[in-house]
Amino acid sequence: MSGGAAWWWWRPPAPAPVAPAVPAVAAPAPTRIEIAEATVTQMLQQQPLQDWRIARLQGNAAVLVIEFPGLLSQGQAMNRVAALLEKKGASRDRVLGDAELASLIRASGDNAATFYLGHDYTAEGLARFFSLAQAQGVALAAAELRLRQLLLDTGMLAEGGGGGAPAYRATGPGAVVSFSAVQADDPATTQDESMDERRRASVLRHELSHGDFFTKASYRAHCWRFWRQLDDAERASWRRYLRGLGYDDADEELMVNETQALLMHTPDTRDFNAAALGVTPAQLEALRMRFQLSAP
Repeated sequence: MSGGAAWWWWRPPAPAPVAPAVPAVAAPAPTRIEIAEATVTQMLQQQPLQDWRIARLQGNAAVLVIEFPGLLSQGQAMNRVAALLEKKGASRDRVLGDAELASLIRASGDNAATFYLGHDYTAEGLARFFSLAQAQGVALAAAELRLRQLLLDTGMLAEGGGGGAPAYRATGPGAVVSFSAVQADDPATTQDESMDERRRASVLRHELSHGDFFTKASYRAHCWRFWRQLDDAERASWRRYLRGLGYDDADEELMVNETQALLMHTPDTRDFNAAALGVTPAQLEALRMRFQLSAP
């Protein structure tokens, strides 16, 4: 496809063969891999997908986009991060072990595939996750270790400086967002694992809006202004709706960020609509017009 050169197929480097001991020398600076940019249209062009597909967002290269072959492979890499950074009912200060994560997912009525349709995190949040996991001795899954290596290889994260500092640090403003390839529902489960083209496109646009929120100060400031201009009842409606989706409604920035993404960047009405929020279609459209009035 025309965007073929824009995607980078990434696999962890093969382990180096064991070599005889040699005198110690200064370690060379780590070599960063370069990830090409892609447009939304290129990202949505379908190809057979057997492995992670990675690009930077054209026009905002601070946003790293991972397309997973399916929802399960996405969940294996991202669900534990979600639990730490934004899921209600999980600790904000402790990375969950495997049994605790499985219990949280079951309590939400989901499975590992349907827990999230897409993910979005800042580089700072990911550095915190991996640092806490290491400090707490949590055994991460292979997909999570692969994600950590990818972030190191691309220069989004760097190892900490020791001396009691966190194990990993963000090298600057940046965000990782993810979505998955098209897939069918698994009839053996009670959850709906289907990801058709319409939902896939909606999820990608939703997640990319989070990337803009994380990396564009002017857009983030606009979203905060809109949130503060809502009246108490309107904010309470959003908070109630997002709490019902399992988000930590005590995290005000999370409320602002999810509100903008759902209101303005989730065109699939199966995943967001006026009735779900408890308003009429006319009221929802009025909210969208208010958001657009002073958008940067």
